[in-house]
Amino acid sequence: MVTKEVKSLQHPIVKHFVKLRKERRYREEKGFLLLEGKKMILEFPGEIETLITTEETSIPAKNHYVVPPEVIKKIADTSSPEPYLAEVPLPPPALLEGKRLVALDRISDPGNLGTLLRTALALGFEGAFLLSCTDPFSSKALRAAKGATFHLPIWQGSEEELLTLMGKRNVYIADAQGGEDVAFKAPLILVLGSEAHGPSPSLKGKGTLVSIPMNGKAESLNVAVAGGILMHKIGGAL
Repeated sequence: MVTKEVKSLQHPIVKHFVKLRKERRYREEKGFLLLEGKKMILEFPGEIETLITTEETSIPAKNHYVVPPEVIKKIADTSSPEPYLAEVPLPPPALLEGKRLVALDRISDPGNLGTLLRTALALGFEGAFLLSCTDPFSSKALRAAKGATFHLPIWQGSEEELLTLMGKRNVYIADAQGGEDVAFKAPLILVLGSEAHGPSPSLKGKGTLVSIPMNGKAESLNVAVAGGILMHKIGGAL
C-alpha cells in the first residue's frame, strides 16, 4: 500500500468522498460507498478501495491518503468525526432465502431503517427486502445499522418482486387494525410499513394483519420499535 498526502480541500479525492457521502445516485453510479469510523471500517468484510486517515495505519487498503483534520471534517457526516474514512464497494443485491424475512415498505428515515436492519440481524432474520426505502448505504443509515448492513442479505426491489417473494411464504403485515394474538408459521415474511402511513394499501390484503397490544393512551409506536417487538415475538414463537 502506497501512502499519499493530501492537504487541499479541493483535491479530487476529497470531492469524490464528499459526493459518496451526499449523493445516492453517485454511489450507485460509482459502485462504492463511504464508511466513517475505525470500528465500522474494521468490521467491513471486503477489501477497502481507498482509506483516508490523519496518520499512518496498519489497516490494509488499495490506496491510502494521509490528510489534515480539516479534510476529515470536510468529508465526514458527523460533527466530531474519527480520523478514519474509507471507500468500499457497494454490496451486490443478495438472494433472499431462509425461514424468516422482513420487508420494509417505504421507510424514509435512515435511523429507523438502519435500526430495523440491525434488529433483524440480531433476532435471527435471514434477509431484508427494501421497497422504495431511503438508501441503506447513506451515512446515517449505516451508523444506525452498526455493521448489520454488511451481514444481513438485502434486496432493493419493486412491488412485483416483493409480491413474488411473499407468494412463497406466510405473510404477516404490521398494522394498527391487525390481530394481537396471531400464530406465526414459517417460512414467513414480516412487512413493516412507512412511519407516517403504515403498509401500502396494495400489500394489506396479501397477508395476516398483526398489531401490538398498547395502552389506550398511546396512539402508535415508532416503526423501528414496533418492528423490534414483532421480530422478537416471531422469534419466540418459532
